[in-house]
Amino acid sequence: MKGNVLGFDPDTNTGAISGHDGQRYDFVRLDWRGPVAPARGAVVDFMAEGGRATQIYPIGLFGDPVEGDGANTIYILYLVSLVAGVTGIVGLIMAYVKRDEAPEWVKTHYRFQIRTFWIGCLYMTVGLITAVILIGFLVWLFTVVWLVVRCVRGMQAISRGEACPNVTTWLW
Repeated sequence: MKGNVLGFDPDTNTGAISGHDGQRYDFVRLDWRGPVAPARGAVVDFMAEGGRATQIYPIGLFGDPVEGDGANTIYILYLVSLVAGVTGIVGLIMAYVKRDEAPEWVKTHYRFQIRTFWIGCLYMTVGLITAVILIGFLVWLFTVVWLVVRCVRGMQAISRGEACPNVTTWLW
């Protein structure tokens, strides 16, 4: 059965789901099968056993794309940083500041953006060190393409109201 998470209390590890059948189902964290904690509004697929939900699988973290405007702005700042480097630092600061108060699906974008900044710094440093043997220029070119692809994919996900699909990747 499908439904939406009404709420989740991390202190008691309990929550409630509003089933698409109009019924309300309680659940415990042990029945949650998702990679992140349950969040209000998450669409889920679950088994109904009386008034209890078990085997709960999030179908995806979705939300209103307007909620992701701040994250979208950071992606744009990262792209602009290819021309004016300081905007990347502004974007990093914004991501750190906004990540705690954002809806769960937007938090995945902020985490992705923070990782993008620091991994990009690492790639650029490797490029600088290896520039002496000329391979560094290829590393820099790779880093630019890498940054553009990550930002565009993130912006596309926000426009669909989706969480960032693979936050921990070092590539795309």
